[in-house]
Amino acid sequence: MALIADETVLEVKRSVDITEIVQGYIPLKRAGASYKALCPFHEEKTPSFIVTPQRQTFKCFGCGKGGDAISFVMAQENVDYPEAIRILAEKSGIPVKYKEGGKDGIGRDDLYRVLEWAQETFRGLLLKAPEAETARKFLARRGVSDETSDLYKLGFSMDSWDHLLQRGRKAGFDDKTLAAAGLAIEREGRGGYYDRFRGRVVFPIHDPRGRAIGFGARTLKDEQPKFLNSPETAVFSKGRGFYGLHLSKEEIEKTRTVYIVEGYLDVIVPFQAGVKGLVATLGTALTREHLKILRRYADKVVLVFDSDAAGQKASERGLDLLLSENVDIFVANLPPGMDPDDVVIREGPERLRQCLENPREIFGFLMDALSAKHGTGTPAAIGRIVEEMIERLGLIPDPVKQEILLQQLSAKFGIEERTLRGRLARKRENEPPADAPERPEPVAPVSPTLDQAARELLACALADKAVAASIRREVPAERYPTAVLRKIAETAYALLDKAGEINQGDLVALLQDAAAMEVAAGIVDMDVDPARAAERARGCQLSMGLAEAKSEYRGLQGRLNEASEEEQREKLKKFMETKGQKSRVNPRAFPGR
Repeated sequence: MALIADETVLEVKRSVDITEIVQGYIPLKRAGASYKALCPFHEEKTPSFIVTPQRQTFKCFGCGKGGDAISFVMAQENVDYPEAIRILAEKSGIPVKYKEGGKDGIGRDDLYRVLEWAQETFRGLLLKAPEAETARKFLARRGVSDETSDLYKLGFSMDSWDHLLQRGRKAGFDDKTLAAAGLAIEREGRGGYYDRFRGRVVFPIHDPRGRAIGFGARTLKDEQPKFLNSPETAVFSKGRGFYGLHLSKEEIEKTRTVYIVEGYLDVIVPFQAGVKGLVATLGTALTREHLKILRRYADKVVLVFDSDAAGQKASERGLDLLLSENVDIFVANLPPGMDPDDVVIREGPERLRQCLENPREIFGFLMDALSAKHGTGTPAAIGRIVEEMIERLGLIPDPVKQEILLQQLSAKFGIEERTLRGRLARKRENEPPADAPERPEPVAPVSPTLDQAARELLACALADKAVAASIRREVPAERYPTAVLRKIAETAYALLDKAGEINQGDLVALLQDAAAMEVAAGIVDMDVDPARAAERARGCQLSMGLAEAKSEYRGLQGRLNEASEEEQREKLKKFMETKGQKSRVNPRAFPGR
């Protein structure tokens, strides 16, 4: 995937004004040299969200969130760092440049342009091409109006091996660009390309901002596959995307509830009838990435199944992921053999609303579905159900929720709670999940004194370029106590090497990581007096050295207990030498004032 060039990042950072950016989202009120507002990231009645134009930063003193214009857009728009840069670049009219191209040097902006062109091309064919009559009749038969078809930009692909390729060349897009966007496929062995989508109804897939990122296409013949999706590209991933989210997100954010269906028409037809908040996955089961995206918009996720499929769905291990992610999951059952669009067409939108408004919590759904599947007439059948439910209980990370659900399982089948707890405990001990993540090596906690001293040292480097140069020489980046601080130090030192000073705004902007940007914004807010920077830097280095020595001494104590007398003397000698080096500050290292 193409990486945005530093020069674009810095141009965006220097061109935008954080006050104007934030005011585009929330009302600000002047408070002296700053501005204040109710924080958009948490509920509050008294404004604690402060924007400081002089430093081009924001900080909420209620929830602690802070940063610059880029990190504000990341949080407000629920996007990653590159997308926030692109949003701000678009607002400022700045062309986005990349460090390295995507496939064959093709950047994301190139892909967005060709996908937008393809969407309009497919749309025009559906409206005007005589060959698209079958597609038009198909959509009409499925209850899709012309207005809805236009809203979702539905289209048609010609039943030709190179129709789109030829039109693309005339429009100025080369074959490699169409292939990089997933619109064409490279021929194996013979060279050249051919159209991916041929003779199909085309459903454009959009990102939350409404940009075309890929396509789903349904055949109009008796052929397989029935549905064909775009491949993975620099802008499209089936494991992260949803169909219809760009049009449904307003309703989802309002109700904090999202309904997951399986087909594109299951989104389109209900939306047309006024039943909103539905999205579809793109031919895949829900993934952790899906849930991460949904959490930005909703607190409650409702899976929509038809009744005939409930038992099968209950046995699919994809549902176990939902339990392990500790989100509120519910299941809405539809009439047997019917999808959401069928319910709307045959029984009306109110019937669909009734189904959606009375969902069941997923654990209760699983118990009932497995009971229907296995039966409850024999102890063996109940044992199989309980065993499956115990396995799923073990996936739930919240102990309180786990206890509540265990009580439900006990009440459902009349089994004592202590028996179920014992079975759950034995399963944890003897049968760790096969896909359980490896436990990371324990990391020694960083003392608050060491962490604070390291942050203040970086603040001193921001205050004065001569002090920064001395800190650069005396305290290498790898000496900082946490990964975030090491990343900040590396970025700051790189700026110093390149420009001779560390620009505060550039430092925050170039970090490209929300956590690091927030820490860096806090360091900027320390606002060290340049006249005292050298003195404070000496104190910070001394504090770091002493804190490091104390930490090493605590570790040494444990090792000495297992060492011989001679080894103890040698270890102590080395420790004293290290302690002396770390706690000693070069008196000429920092220029005085």
